[in-house]
Amino acid sequence: MKNIQYFTLTLIFTGILVACEKHDTLDDAVIVGQMAPHVYWEVVSSTVKAGTNVPFAVQYYTTSDSPIDHLEVWYNLVEDETKSVTCPWTQTFNFSMVKNATVEKRIMQKIAEFPHSETNWNDSLRAYFFNAEFPTSNTLASVSWIKPTSFDNERMISYFGANFAQQFKDSLYKRMTVTDFQKMLSGLNLVENFRIYLDSTKNENSGGWDYHFPKDAQGKSPVPQTIQDIYKNIPFQDLILNSATNQYEIEYSRSYTLRSQIRAIDKNGISGLSTDFSIILN
Repeated sequence: MKNIQYFTLTLIFTGILVACEKHDTLDDAVIVGQMAPHVYWEVVSSTVKAGTNVPFAVQYYTTSDSPIDHLEVWYNLVEDETKSVTCPWTQTFNFSMVKNATVEKRIMQKIAEFPHSETNWNDSLRAYFFNAEFPTSNTLASVSWIKPTSFDNERMISYFGANFAQQFKDSLYKRMTVTDFQKMLSGLNLVENFRIYLDSTKNENSGGWDYHFPKDAQGKSPVPQTIQDIYKNIPFQDLILNSATNQYEIEYSRSYTLRSQIRAIDKNGISGLSTDFSIILN
C-alpha cells in the first residue's frame, strides 16, 4: 500500500512539472514588448513665480538595444478658484454667495525638448545625467482680491460675471425680513424713521408687541412698495460694504498648479516616464 501511495504522488508531481513547461505564466508576464528607457528627475522647488524657469536635474538610461534619442518635459494646468461675497447688513440670517472650483484648464502637453548626448554619461551614477530648466508663463500668476477698501466694478465683472451683482441682490431680497430691512436701510441712512412703514400686533405670550409690515386683505404682510423701491435703488457695492471696517466683503483668489513629467524617448519612439511633480505658480 505504501508503494502505491508513493507512486501516485510521483505521477501528480510530474504532471505539475509538465503543465508548467507547457504554460509558464511567469514567462508570459515577462514578454511585454520593447523595454522603455528609465528616467528619474528632481525639481528644485514645488513653488515658483509664474514666468520664471523651473530648474531640474535628471538621470536616465536604457537597457534595450535602441539608444535614447531625446527627452521631453510635459505638464498639464489645473486652476483653483475661490469666490465669496457677503452681505453684512442682515440680522436674522447670514448671507454669502460662495463658489469653489478646481478645473483642468489645459491637458498634458509638451513644453520643452532636450537632446540626448553621450557626454551626459556619469560613471558614478551609472546613468546619463544633466541639469536644465523648463519655462512657465507669466500669464499664470496667482490673483488675489480680498476685502478691498475700494470697489472696482470692472474687476467685479471680470472675476464674478456680468450678472452676478443682480443675482446676489435678488437672492438676498427673497430672504429679507422686517428686521433685516430695518437694519440695512437705517444703517445705510436711506430711511430716517423706519417705524412709519410698520404695524404692530400684541404678542399674548410675551406681553410685548411684534412689529411687521401692514397686513393685506389676505392677512399677509408684503413688503411695502416704498421699501421695495428703496431696496431696488441701492447700489450693489453698498450691500456688501462693512461699515465697521470700511471694507467690501469680497474674497477672490485664483491660482494654478502644474503637474509636470519628464520623458526619455528612444530611437524607436518608446517613452520612459518619470513620476509626476506638482508645481504651484505664484
